[in-house]
Amino acid sequence: MKTMLHRWWLDAAHKYNAIAPARANTNEALVDEYIAWKKSYSKSAHKVYRPWVRRFQAFVNKPPEKVTHGDYVAFAESLQGSHAPRGIEFALNVVHNFLRYFSEQGRLNVPLYLIRVPKGASNSHSAITEEEYQKIITVMHSMNPVPLRDLAIIMLLHDTGLRIGEMMSLEIDSIEEDNSAVVRTEKTIRLRRVYWNPETDAVLHRYLVERINVGPEDTEFLFATKRMNAKSGSLSSRSVQRSFQRILSLAGINRKLCPHSFRHSFIQRLAKLGVPDAIISQLVGHSTPLTISHYTKLSRPELAGIARRQLAYAQTGGLAA
Repeated sequence: MKTMLHRWWLDAAHKYNAIAPARANTNEALVDEYIAWKKSYSKSAHKVYRPWVRRFQAFVNKPPEKVTHGDYVAFAESLQGSHAPRGIEFALNVVHNFLRYFSEQGRLNVPLYLIRVPKGASNSHSAITEEEYQKIITVMHSMNPVPLRDLAIIMLLHDTGLRIGEMMSLEIDSIEEDNSAVVRTEKTIRLRRVYWNPETDAVLHRYLVERINVGPEDTEFLFATKRMNAKSGSLSSRSVQRSFQRILSLAGINRKLCPHSFRHSFIQRLAKLGVPDAIISQLVGHSTPLTISHYTKLSRPELAGIARRQLAYAQTGGLAA
């Protein structure tokens, strides 16, 4: 009996191994077909669309003729918790466009009106204050041993305003000697350079020594995980969230904060310095300065002063400073 089961299992494994590459090739062919059409009228959008289309196709692993409404819903649910609402909305719009391409050719059986894209309301993240940041750093330095990985992550988030996904995609070789790194912007895939201060750099280099000596060795990600079942080798955003919440508790901070709160505080610091939104958008990897208002509209106490100064300027005929 065991021998028969063993043979059955081997036969099934051989059949799967023969089918799996074919499915992978089919998935990539479908992605390539769609991207070729997209490139015919868009010079750059296809670069951002490809990763999401490929991810969806790998998730459903079937031709468009066999895709069901349930497949789409399951994919949408798989994005919850690991991406911001606006990011999920963008991803599902890409998938909708992908499925529409096949629907227009009669190759999609599920009615397109069932493929709904929910509106992604942005989370109202609070910016972390400098006082709260110093509390966190003090608590982490008091730990024995000092959690260098988590400390480096928090200090880099504070100094750079990086998204969690961008932070987790950093590789060891991307760290440069001038306290900077080039990162691939998560939403637009463009490259930009981020900078951090000498104190952060000192902690980062202490962590780098630990990272290289202790491992893991099978991945080049700067912030890696030793979990055997990890798909990418990089630390997950959920792990960062859990660590951050634990540290907030130790620091006695009860406000609702998350790692993205550092991005808000980074943008607000720039706004208070009077940096134009166009430059802020480049520093944080936004495709347009218009989205900066989401971060700064509630954090510019100087707006009233500016408005009053321009009134005084007008009343004096341009003589007032």
